[in-house]
Amino acid sequence: MNRLKAYLELIRYPLFAIPIVATLPGAFIASEGHLTWRVAAALIIALCGYFAGMIKNDYFHREADALTNPERPLPSQRLTPRQALVPASVLYGLCVIGGFWLNVKAGFLVMGLVAISHLYNAIFKARGILGSLTLPLGIGLLSVFGALAVSGAVPRLVWYAFAATTLYDLGTHITTTFKDISRDKRLGVTTTPLQLGIHPALLLSAVATVLAFAIAFLPYWLEPIQQKFYVVWVILGIIATFATRVPLYRQPNEKNGYFALKGSMVGSILFFPCLVGAQVSIVVSTAIIIPLLLVTLFLLKTTRQEV
Repeated sequence: MNRLKAYLELIRYPLFAIPIVATLPGAFIASEGHLTWRVAAALIIALCGYFAGMIKNDYFHREADALTNPERPLPSQRLTPRQALVPASVLYGLCVIGGFWLNVKAGFLVMGLVAISHLYNAIFKARGILGSLTLPLGIGLLSVFGALAVSGAVPRLVWYAFAATTLYDLGTHITTTFKDISRDKRLGVTTTPLQLGIHPALLLSAVATVLAFAIAFLPYWLEPIQQKFYVVWVILGIIATFATRVPLYRQPNEKNGYFALKGSMVGSILFFPCLVGAQVSIVVSTAIIIPLLLVTLFLLKTTRQEV
């Protein structure tokens, strides 16, 4: 049981909804709103790949965690580095196999996503703006993967989801780094605010986030969609994001950075799958989004695990 608990800490299971909501737009749009076995397979592959990335993150940064987060599974020696590396590599391998099982295009994209995850964790995470660009690209490409996994093609509406998700996650990644900015500066870890400066980084985050919301509104005017109530989710995402990022912009400190992170998680669950609502009714999209949001909030509150 202790080992199981340690693995659950490694994968940061309260964040399980993020790869799901990032993959859903592509999968549901490509399936025309039907929950098929291919949609389910795409979500499982995305979830396993996300968990593998979380494990690799702790594997590559275990020395820094020994100084700043000694209670984590690897620094506390509840798990050995090998016990983290092997399962993560196996999960990556299974994801690639699963991708090719669905179709060749999906398989090659999974390989690319694994490479992006590995590069981010091993190299780019501590390289400032490169890290802030790399991880959001991987998150955004999950919607493209979802479409390829289901149909082998990428409908035009999915590209809106890709662009909006990538830009929103870029803004989120930058604000997230503020929660550990003092520690990162002390350890010599280069994050975007430390590389560009606090105010330029916040400006870049704001521009990326505004562009993400603007792109999400475009299908309302430019595409022949029937379910225009999807904009409700965009608006709710704006409210959640704005309300929790204003304190960070007024006072850029670690406390407000962590508050912005929590708000971005809520905003992501509301916003990432918003274009699913362009394919299905508001009742169906509500039945998908709200349970994911409530379960995430419950897990974060009950586990008190740092994210």
